[in-house]
Amino acid sequence: MTGTGLLAAPEPALRPALHPLSAEYLDDFYRDGGGACAIMSVAHFPDEVLAFLQLECLAAFQAAVAERCDAVVELGCFDGRALEVARAAGIPYCGVDINGTAVAALRERIRDEGLEAQATTLVGDAQESVRWSAQVPGRRPLIVLPFNLLGNLPDPRRALTGLRALGGTILISVFNEQPRTTAVRRAYYARCVTGLTEPAQGRYGGAVFRGARGFCSESFSAPALHRLLRECGLVIRSQTANRLGRSLTVRGA
Repeated sequence: MTGTGLLAAPEPALRPALHPLSAEYLDDFYRDGGGACAIMSVAHFPDEVLAFLQLECLAAFQAAVAERCDAVVELGCFDGRALEVARAAGIPYCGVDINGTAVAALRERIRDEGLEAQATTLVGDAQESVRWSAQVPGRRPLIVLPFNLLGNLPDPRRALTGLRALGGTILISVFNEQPRTTAVRRAYYARCVTGLTEPAQGRYGGAVFRGARGFCSESFSAPALHRLLRECGLVIRSQTANRLGRSLTVRGA
């Protein structure tokens, strides 16, 4: 009771502090339209990032053909860059992203380009493939983890183990651990992330950057990435690289 004879309102429950690598913390950045748009804006890309994306796109097309994939499933699709891979290969496409605004924009693009019969979209988490895997097309899909997406996930091992169950080929595109790459990443992230920290040693032999609203991105050394793949029961089918990073295709052992 208060001095007025009325019951006092209960104190609001305090939200517990979130671990900086927890899914809930990272959602603050990647689910948010502003954060995702900033990190994926071409206007923020250093020139070398564009070459890295070209490498990734060519690797994806070559994998789709070589592995005789019957669909492209792009995780963290945002604006659907791998849609062009599916179009060139003449196979269905499905874009999956945790950001509902990005998925809606991609759906509009698909409609504008008259690709409704070939392309679909889903709002989903790369680490929770069991929740949406039944909705993706194809029996031998090429599952694309583009643009260092694996290094942005709280639990890469969990994601890869779940994706292996889909039975297709997985294309993984990641930044390497070299000092030049770390410098390019620092310049890139500084354009689109507030509160950016200095790089620290990551879990997989590379450098990890953190920023406001849960931004987190880490790179991979080749030995650490290969070890992670083995631990997830995946074998390398092909790989290509430039001085910024590498793209690998893998399948279940």
